[in-house]
Amino acid sequence: MYEVKVRDIPARSLLCLLRHASTEQEVWDLGKEVIGMLKAQPPPRVDGVAGAAFLIYYGEVNQDSDGPVEFCWPVPQDLAGQLAASFPGLALRTEPAHQEAYIRLGQDPVTAAQSQLDSAMGAWAAEQQRQPSDLPLRVTLLATTAPVTDASRRGSSDFALPLRDRAGAA
Repeated sequence: MYEVKVRDIPARSLLCLLRHASTEQEVWDLGKEVIGMLKAQPPPRVDGVAGAAFLIYYGEVNQDSDGPVEFCWPVPQDLAGQLAASFPGLALRTEPAHQEAYIRLGQDPVTAAQSQLDSAMGAWAAEQQRQPSDLPLRVTLLATTAPVTDASRRGSSDFALPLRDRAGAA
């Protein structure tokens, strides 16, 4: 069984790229595309897990569904506008502060255990009387520097579900 933990995520500015993906390789290609854009002129990092790149899954990624999937790179809020102008291929948006329930995956592939993760997260949410927020499911890519986009060499990741606050707000 998976251990579910909760963390606070502050409001943050994100540089993002949204793509339709029907295979895990297409998701990796999305990450490579964003990393390639940022490689020539790396933006300043946001500290901690709030600064880790992450993937948002708006739908399933398989032969019957094409996501879409969004790759997000947190950037310092005070530099967000300037950074967005430097990367016209990426969209700038903000995400509100929220809590998220998460499961540390280590190097386990997300797609192999998706149903088990969904089940564990659902059981935890019911037990804790917590509801998902309107923010979609995500996988946070944890790395000491930039996330590795080669599946055979990637670091650990978290399967995360943004939560409504206890008062019910998104």
